[in-house]
Amino acid sequence: MTATRGSGPLDEAGHEDPTSWIGGNRYRAIRVIATGGTGDVIEADDTELGRRIAIKCARRGASSDPLVQEMLRREARLTGRLEHPNIVPIYDAGSDERGGRYYVMRLLDQPTLETVLIKLAAGEPETLAIYSIGRLLNDFLQVCRAVDYANSCGVIHCDLKPANILLGRYGEVLVVDWGLATDLRDQTGFRGGTPGYMAPEQIDPNGSLDARTDVFALGVILYEILSLHSPFDAEGDTEVRTLVREYVAGEWAPPPPGRLRTIAVPREIEEICMMGLDPDPAGRFASAGEMARAVEAALFGFARLP
Repeated sequence: MTATRGSGPLDEAGHEDPTSWIGGNRYRAIRVIATGGTGDVIEADDTELGRRIAIKCARRGASSDPLVQEMLRREARLTGRLEHPNIVPIYDAGSDERGGRYYVMRLLDQPTLETVLIKLAAGEPETLAIYSIGRLLNDFLQVCRAVDYANSCGVIHCDLKPANILLGRYGEVLVVDWGLATDLRDQTGFRGGTPGYMAPEQIDPNGSLDARTDVFALGVILYEILSLHSPFDAEGDTEVRTLVREYVAGEWAPPPPGRLRTIAVPREIEEICMMGLDPDPAGRFASAGEMARAVEAALFGFARLP
């Protein structure tokens, strides 16, 4: 339990949380566990059901920003309609006593894929023992299925990356943070993403987005799983964007991921990875589901019956 000062709990940096209670007297905030561009994720007690949950609300200083409030409302509604075992479930949503939007979701206090990959690259023995390449590829398949489902609902995630994939202790895999998702049904959203994971058409302000936009990000993630390196390894967002532009222009290409790691990477998996990274959407898999089926065929070697 974190220490308290005044009326609210403190985060690890000693900052006081906006409030110790959210949603009336139901959710008691404990600590800030993550901070993003618009929202804080807070671990809290659900006093009604007697369980720990996570709450996303506006970050400090942004609680009165109408744009932030609309982004949180939209993210909660969009994520709430995506009912899939590999997409973080939404339990509740509402406004606090000051009118600030929030939503309640499952608390999965486990590492992100990003944390796992960093520890693997550092050679941490415990992580190496748990996360074999086989397990990571199985986790990747679950991500693909979640993305394929969302895309079939007309939702493009637009910010897929290892930091937005949570890995549970018992094999759970959850895709989180749908705040930048594009809803193709009404074409609303806040266009953005993370340099190094955004597809070329996503970087282009006039580019058209579809399921293949997420396939590009999945290609980057698969590359990192196979090589423990980014295909666009550069310092800072500006250098990454420059490298992506050079890649799109055909001036440079990332090496096959197997060259960057000591394990043997099957040629078929490498080819799937590089196809996902094709700068031209027409050269990629048509969907995340198609990409998943190709990975499964490469891993298990079963041919599809006519």
